[in-house]
This record gives sequence, structure tokens and C-alpha cells, in this order.
Amino acid sequence: MKILYGVTGEGLGHAMRSRVVVAELLRRGHRVKVAASGRAVSILRNVCSDVVPIRGLTITYRDGTMARGRTVVDNLRAAPSLVRRNAALYEAEIDAFRPEVCVSDFDSFAHLYAKTRRLPVVAIDHQHVLDRCVHERAVRRELSPGFAATRAFVSAKMPGCELYVVPTFFFPAVRRRDLRRTWLVPPILREEVCSVTRSSGDEVIVYQTSASHARLLSALESLPQHRFVVYGMGEHPERSHIRFARMDERGFLADLAGARALITGGGFTTVSEALFLEKPVLSIPVRGQHEQELNAAYLDVLGYGTRAVTAGPEEIGRFLDRLDEHQERICRVPRLTGKDAVSTLCDNLSSME
Repeated sequence: MKILYGVTGEGLGHAMRSRVVVAELLRRGHRVKVAASGRAVSILRNVCSDVVPIRGLTITYRDGTMARGRTVVDNLRAAPSLVRRNAALYEAEIDAFRPEVCVSDFDSFAHLYAKTRRLPVVAIDHQHVLDRCVHERAVRRELSPGFAATRAFVSAKMPGCELYVVPTFFFPAVRRRDLRRTWLVPPILREEVCSVTRSSGDEVIVYQTSASHARLLSALESLPQHRFVVYGMGEHPERSHIRFARMDERGFLADLAGARALITGGGFTTVSEALFLEKPVLSIPVRGQHEQELNAAYLDVLGYGTRAVTAGPEEIGRFLDRLDEHQERICRVPRLTGKDAVSTLCDNLSSME
């Protein structure tokens, strides 16, 4: 079967999840052509020889906060030229490939191609938990203003898919109108995470890629009774209780598997990997990035960790004081992955031919 697989490059989680699904499709003998943007291109080329780089939409940030209005304006301005460029470069190539089904991990190009060619399309992404599920008041009140607009954007970006597969570590009720075409599944994790040996060390992993979080580093410096390993902040002089590590996939996973806990943003994939490894999470989501805010709110409500607006020493200290409580809540939940979901999805794609 010939499958066009679109992957957005905004955030590495889409590429990490797609790498798992694409590898399984290829293992089963399907032909897959991947259309990917941004950093997803190099990641997907590790598992698939047929990857075409496209230009995708981006998110604009200001001072560590998502600039929602500027993001919308910038993407609206860029969208026509992006569509024309992608179409001019790749439509003939994809037409020659003659896909029978399209899969999209929040990628508009593959979705639009499927719709214009009247092909079945399956969405696989975490974003649709925003618009296809009902979120209780305790969760919604933790979100910054504008959630309704974000939900409308997500709904409008990829309408009319035959199936929406939504990986998630929390399982809210699906809206009644969307029940027939929505499938909530556990996080789809890479094999390296599923097979790593867990242990309980004394270090707290800090993964923060935003250069605007100088306050976080200052907070860590004021907590010498704890040991931290910091990823994503670049090079700094070593402290007695803080080790700065270069971003390396294997090194990060090894450190996370043996850590006490994780301090990070609100990215779905990193949070899901930590929870699978039974590590409590202090989540500091990007303000205005409602998917991250939703993940952080559910961490707090479910007791798997703590949501924080800022990362001061008080917030970090309170989180570390409650690690036993968070650990107990995490361990009550079976350690699920989306491996069975991937297998079932691959079984069902052929029925859409």
C-alpha cells in the first residue's frame, strides 16, 4: 500500500511519534513517502529513505510567551506562498507516487493533498485533544485567555479526517459529536524509551530550551541541597550541585531514566516519556501555548506532578517536597504505551484503500 505521511516540524514530538509509526508501516511492507518540515526532516530520514522537505507553519514567541496574535498573522501571511511553493515542488512527485491513503501528524500539506485528491486521511496528533474532548472546569481555569480561539484553529486546520488518533497521558471524555471518528490512545513512545532500565538516583533533570528562563537558573543556584542536570541552556560554568549537559538523545534518556524527577516545559512527548519512566514532572508551560498549558493542568489535577507559572525557588522546593506523593499517584497507573495502537492503526489503514 502507498501512504503519504505528513509531519509538521514545529516541535520534535511530532517527528518522534511519526518515526515509530513510519518504521512499523515500512516493516509491514507498505511504501511510505514522508513530507516533513523543519527538524522533522532529518529525524524521519533515519527510518525512511523517501522524505521530501516542505515548508511548514511556525509559532512566534516573545519573552518566553507564545505571541498568539503575531503567530496567526505571520502564518496567514505566509500560508499562500507556502502552499504554492510546496505544491510547485512536490505535487508532481507525489502524484507520480500515487498514494492511496494519507496520514498527517498536524501537517496541512498532506491533509490538503488528500482532500484535493479525494483520498482518505487519518490524523495522528496530540493537538486534537483540545477540540475533540470535553475539559472540566478545574482544568480550564488553569488556561490563559484565548483557549476558545486556539481550539477553533486546531479544528479548522485539519477538518474532515476519516479518523483522529489522539495520543494522550490523560483521557478526558470525547465530545459526543466526535465520538465516531476519535480514538484516544496512550502515548506512542520510541523503543529506546520503552526498553531503557529505570533506576532511582538523586539528580533532578532540567530540560529547558528557552533562553528567556534566566530566573530558572537563578532558582536552581539557590537550592544547593539538591542536585540538578540541566539540558538546553547552553554552556555555563559548573556549579557544585548543577551539571550542564549538551543535548544528546541517548545521554538525556539515560539521565532521565535514573533521575528523581523532571523540570521542563509542557511539551507532550517529554512529559509522556517521564511519566512512563515513573518520574514526577514540574511543568512550566509556555504561556499562551494552550496545548502545553493543558498538559500541565492535567499533570496537576491527576497528581502526577505540579504546574507552575514561574520557576522560582519556592515553586521548585514545594514540588521536590511532594515527590513521594506524585510518585505514588504515577505508580497507580499501568505503564501503557501506544504500541498496540500503532499495530491496530497499521492493520486498519489497508481497509481505507
